[in-house]
Amino acid sequence: MTFDQTVAPGFFRSEEKTEADRFYARWLLNSGTGEIMIEGTDKILKYDKDEEEYWLQSPEDYFKVPDTISENSHSFSFSFSSDEDDETPPKITRTGGKEIEVLRGFRTKKWITTISISQKKMVFEEWFVDKLPLLDLSDSMESAIKTKFNPEGQKIEIGQFEFASNIFIEEMDSLTTLEPIPGHSVKTNLMVYEENNDEPKMTIGFEILELYAVPVDTSFFTIPEEYERIEKD
Repeated sequence: MTFDQTVAPGFFRSEEKTEADRFYARWLLNSGTGEIMIEGTDKILKYDKDEEEYWLQSPEDYFKVPDTISENSHSFSFSFSSDEDDETPPKITRTGGKEIEVLRGFRTKKWITTISISQKKMVFEEWFVDKLPLLDLSDSMESAIKTKFNPEGQKIEIGQFEFASNIFIEEMDSLTTLEPIPGHSVKTNLMVYEENNDEPKMTIGFEILELYAVPVDTSFFTIPEEYERIEKD
């Protein structure tokens, strides 16, 4: 899944692209959708790139709490635990954080964190930077325009997405003395292993591909003229 987001004072655009590698899942998961907010308008423009369609959504519907059991919703979860009778805390080790590695223009430090429980383990490869000021600025502008659209008038706080070992350790061992990795992850690879198997049972990845500032071009916050308008509930 890829997210592409562009913000400017009074403008916001976000696109989400979902792709499935397996043939039988493509008809279920392949999609490319987006949304555009422009200050001074009273509706949010939403569109489907694959179907070349667009529709307008009211702020009331946009900010309505989603139905988590909706057939259109997507969720993901997995369990990583020891036997129910085993209360032994997980073994956590961490190495790295010394050498600078340049990754997609970011000056990062790489860390490797291993969390082991019984015969299972999670291995995190993470590349951290101290700060991401452009991301902070982006979140600030996104918050400003969404707050103006919010019919309740309350400030919309934008929480930065975080996928890192810090979160897992906090949930699995609240008494750990291991200090969290400082800064912000720009890339995380997670491998889950079971029963001393050298091949991971599951892998998950997260990465910031690009983060940059350019002069504002308001024509970017439009959709192609050939898109057909439709009505949606």
